[in-house]
Amino acid sequence: MAATETGFGDRQAARRQLVKLAGTLVLVLVVINVIALYGLDRIRREAEAYAKVTERLIETTDLAREAQVAFKTQVQEWKNVLLRGHDPKDLLRYRDAFHGQEGLVEQRLGQVRERVAELGMATDAVDAVLALHADLKTRYAAALDALDPGRPDAAWETDRSVRGMDRPLTEAFDTLVARVRELAAARRQAVEAKVEAMTALQRNVLIGVHAAGIALVLLTLVLALRALRRR
Repeated sequence: MAATETGFGDRQAARRQLVKLAGTLVLVLVVINVIALYGLDRIRREAEAYAKVTERLIETTDLAREAQVAFKTQVQEWKNVLLRGHDPKDLLRYRDAFHGQEGLVEQRLGQVRERVAELGMATDAVDAVLALHADLKTRYAAALDALDPGRPDAAWETDRSVRGMDRPLTEAFDTLVARVRELAAARRQAVEAKVEAMTALQRNVLIGVHAAGIALVLLTLVLALRALRRR
C-alpha cells in the first residue's frame, strides 16, 4: 500500500514538473512572439518613415529642376521681349510671359527651401539662389522701365545693360541642383543605415531571446529529471 502511494506521489510530482515545463515553454513562446511583433512594428514604422523621406527627397529634386527650367524659360522670354517687343501688344504679351516665369521660379525655389528645411537639411544653397534671383529681378525691372520700344536701338541698349547678369544665377542653379541631389543621397543613405541597424538589432535580440528560452527549457527539464530520479 505504501509503495502504491509512493508511486502515485511520484507520478503526481512528475505531472507537476511537466506542467511547469509546458508553462515555461508557453511563456517563452509568448515572450518571443511579443518581442518579434514589437520589432516588426518598429521596422514597419521606420520603413514607412523612410518611404516618406524618400518621397520628399524626390519631390525636392524635381522642384529644383523645375525651378532651373523655369529660369531658363524666363531668360528666353526676356530675349523675346527685346527681339519681338517692338509692337506694344507684343511687348505686353512677352513681358507678361517673362513675369510669369519669374514668378514660377520664385514659387519653385520657395517650395525647395521649404522641403529642404522640413528634411532638416541646410538651406544655404537655396538661399543663395533666392538672393541672386531677387537681385536679378530688380535689375530686369529697371531695364524694362527704361525700355522704349519706339526707339530702334532701345532693344540693343537694354540688352547691353543686363548682358551676362544671368550667368551667376545659372551657375548657382547648377550648384543648387547638384547640392540637392547630394543631400538627398546622403539622407537616403542615413535612413537606410538606420533601418538596417534596427533590423540587425531586432535579429540579435530574437537570437538572444531564443537562446535564453532554450536554456531555460533545458534547465527546467534537467531539474524535472533530477526530481524524478530522487523519487
